[in-house]
Amino acid sequence: MDNQDIGRSLKQLIESSIIDGKMKIRERSDLEFKKSYSEKNHYLYAKIMASFSNREGGYIVFGVTDKYREIIGCQGSYDDFKQEELTSLLMSSFSPEIDWDCGEIDINGKTVWYIYTQESMNKPVMALKEENSAKISSGDIFYRYRAQTTKIKYQELNQIISNNVERTQKNILLLLEKIIQKGQTNIGIVNYSDGTFTTPNGVNVSVDRKLVLQVLKKAKFIKEGSFNQTTGEPVLKITGDLKVAEEVKVPDMNPKDKYPYMQTELAEKLGLINKHHLYALIWKYKLKGDLKFHMAISVSKSGLQETHRFSEEAFIFLKSQLDNNKNNHDYLAEIAKEFNLARIAKP
Repeated sequence: MDNQDIGRSLKQLIESSIIDGKMKIRERSDLEFKKSYSEKNHYLYAKIMASFSNREGGYIVFGVTDKYREIIGCQGSYDDFKQEELTSLLMSSFSPEIDWDCGEIDINGKTVWYIYTQESMNKPVMALKEENSAKISSGDIFYRYRAQTTKIKYQELNQIISNNVERTQKNILLLLEKIIQKGQTNIGIVNYSDGTFTTPNGVNVSVDRKLVLQVLKKAKFIKEGSFNQTTGEPVLKITGDLKVAEEVKVPDMNPKDKYPYMQTELAEKLGLINKHHLYALIWKYKLKGDLKFHMAISVSKSGLQETHRFSEEAFIFLKSQLDNNKNNHDYLAEIAKEFNLARIAKP
């Protein structure tokens, strides 16, 4: 599902269950209610997201009371939702990577926020470090039982392991069958995680991962039992228009090596107490989109959620700008004002 489908499905689920202003559905294996959102609870949300990821996915819904299931809505602006901070926490606290999306929907005139976690294709998702506030220990595997997030039990863990073995064997057999049918010289491999195409002659071609995600989102598999009318072979149909990006040479490197700083980390290293000042500086000097300074990394299957990383060159450049203007006490305030005006004026 893309972000619009995710929000639409949640809206339909909630609205269809409302009677006398209250929802009749309760928390369940794919649904968790929170009265409000707080950045202080990011570790708790991450724990719940990991449990959804290890089952079949699910929603955390903000603006709904747990006990009475009353829709009260979220206070403040959706811009207050700290997506980058949550992304950074998830990447450092759990592995494999958790795919998720977020958004807001209107229910009877009240704004409800949500986090939707995709089912992981590489279970089990495991905690990497300890966090006492959410009762997380390194190596913990959380699983979503009925209206409850807790450590996984033997039966469910054994099922995950068995499914992994079965899926691996099936995929290997299918791959070998295709290689035999088509011939080794006609077969290539697509790595969906980084957008790399491995060709039979040993040449690797890299494309923007967003393009690969776009293809996947617009691809529809023919249902089992449906076949190509001419050959009888199961087919893959691509629906919709695809815009192929200009060819770009992508370096073979780990983004974290070339771009070591998340925005929060960059602000701390620059000594900026107000992170809004960093956002203003990045806007002022047009660092985003310049590969010398910045790289955007997709962190969700829809491709709509991104985390932004910055290079050492970005730190050096911004540090020099701050040093050159250290006697101008209004320097940051003036740039922040320009930034705010530009955001308001943006259509």
